[in-house]
Amino acid sequence: MGDLEHALSQVEFIRHRFAASTRFRGFAPQTVALTAILAIALASAQTVWPAAFGAQGFGFVEAWILAAVVATSLVGVEAMARSRRLHGGMADLMMAGTLRLLFPFGAVGLVITLVIVKTTPETIWILPGLWQLLVALIGFSAANTLPRTIIWPSAWFFLCGTVVLLLAGRAGVATPWMMGIPFGIGQALVAVILYHAGKSDARH
Repeated sequence: MGDLEHALSQVEFIRHRFAASTRFRGFAPQTVALTAILAIALASAQTVWPAAFGAQGFGFVEAWILAAVVATSLVGVEAMARSRRLHGGMADLMMAGTLRLLFPFGAVGLVITLVIVKTTPETIWILPGLWQLLVALIGFSAANTLPRTIIWPSAWFFLCGTVVLLLAGRAGVATPWMMGIPFGIGQALVAVILYHAGKSDARH
């Protein structure tokens, strides 16, 4: 390797290390707050119109997966635009690092959901608690790239996931508010943390 190639590889290495040690600021608190409202709205709709919005069984899973897709799309599109604005030339590296962090948990959640729905649909009640525990793990894993206080909503999701597993296991069924309350409050907490972190960045 020539001196030029060695210098370029060193520069690229430094860029990756810098991106890995920089807090990702792509997530907008307003968009995350919108996902909290979406969770409350869906849980309310399933409670008032259970047949239309899938309050049980396959309909329950389909409704919440659709909500997750919508929420992820909203947050993702905003994150890409916001990241380019705030991180400049580091935006692609920052986004790639974030995706590498999120993808394994998303893939595990999808596999678990598909296996349970296809093989043991009578145990669909276990999914809300498992989903919440996976979200908690995402938050704990992201503590180095997001505000450190992200551990508090992560702890909330972990607690909720445990409680929901116990309650749903005893009843043998998952209810809309086993998703609405954990995600409504949890995402609102994340939004508040991101908002205060943004104000702190502005002061500095």
